[in-house]
Amino acid sequence: MNINYLQWDSDFFKKKIGEILLTQKENISSDTTYDLIVAKQPSDFDYDIEGYHLSFKETKVNFIKSLEGLAIKASDIVQDTDDDSKDVCFFKELAYESGKKSRFLLDKSFGEVKFKELYDMWIINSLNKKFAAKTFFIEEENQAIGFVTVQQYDTLGKIGLIATHPDFQGRGYGKKLLHTAEEFCIKNGMTDLEIPTQKENIQACAFYSKQGYTIKDEITIKHYWKNDSL
Repeated sequence: MNINYLQWDSDFFKKKIGEILLTQKENISSDTTYDLIVAKQPSDFDYDIEGYHLSFKETKVNFIKSLEGLAIKASDIVQDTDDDSKDVCFFKELAYESGKKSRFLLDKSFGEVKFKELYDMWIINSLNKKFAAKTFFIEEENQAIGFVTVQQYDTLGKIGLIATHPDFQGRGYGKKLLHTAEEFCIKNGMTDLEIPTQKENIQACAFYSKQGYTIKDEITIKHYWKNDSL
């Protein structure tokens, strides 16, 4: 099996990173020039790569909800950055909160600095419309207490980032943000909304299920670092 070189990831993390899709136990290319091999498995099974060690494992879950025929009203307290522009600093703390279960943070081989750089970039490119069609937020006393970004792929909507500040969780703000995202999707011809998260993020999975989302698919992601790369 050949390894697919990940150009953007390699450039950003300044390491040679490749990706493979493992559907069964089979031999991988003997190319040992990669610092990191990211293995994706539709069904999990133990696997060893010679010269590499497994440093991290997660299961990514995609939730989906049909929006057809639904009448959803956006919350009045949710604002649109198209109407009230904000800079990246306004959202940084929330961005890091949204990524607290990210493999780029939990795998210590990347480091927290690069994790924050990655999510800073994600916010910047959401606000400038490269990564998102819309960014909605809730603020209180000039502080961002919740936000959500929405991507559009024809008739499919997808949540990019979503978070509520830890001090304001449990007050229904996440539901208000999600309803606003759903209304936006409906008004713009999207019939389904998809939300990716980690299966290990029990709180998020329970929240999406409660909001009427079901699991579309799951995939196990593993990080194999070269033994002498760290």
